[in-house]
Amino acid sequence: MPVEIRELVIKTEIKSGEDYRPASQITHLDLQQLKVELLEDCKRILSNANKKTNYKR
Repeated sequence: MPVEIRELVIKTEIKSGEDYRPASQITHLDLQQLKVELLEDCKRILSNANKKTNYKR
């Protein structure tokens, strides 16, 4: 009886880039831009979800 054993090892290293800024250095403009991007993404996701709903009557 053949037995197959598989093993997958994933090693990662996370580094912050040179563009990293601590939370205390995030500007009001950065927060506004993030809010706008999040709102656009949420609207897009909701819009796509509504398009997929087909009610057959």
